Amino acid sequence: MGDWKRAVCYTIFSFVFFCLYSGFSTVWGQEEEEINPKKLFEYHCATCHGENGKGTKRGRELKAPDLADSDWQAQKKDEEILNSIINGKNKMPRWSDKLKPEEIQALAGYVRKLVPKKRT
Repeated sequence: MGDWKRAVCYTIFSFVFFCLYSGFSTVWGQEEEEINPKKLFEYHCATCHGENGKGTKRGRELKAPDLADSDWQAQKKDEEILNSIINGKNKMPRWSDKLKPEEIQALAGYVRKLVPKKRT
């Protein structure tokens, strides 16, 4: 095979390999996924806090706060919410072992959004 044919074949092979690798990296999860705080909350927190933050029967038995209560929200600093998620509190488990720091930040922000909007 001539040198120019070998060069063309090598170029085509390299291009195809690069394209396939780029496509597979997305499929195999090598690209970072966008964090969905609502889904994180539903998966990790809703068992006790309920999907709306108001609490479930189990959560009330464990004395979990009503996260949708505007008075509770007003009393809590962002750092306190973060600390509770990271280290746990009372019967609540620590999530720092299972969640990434950016997921914990997203959850804390989501907790702040659980307060029903006041109608004007």
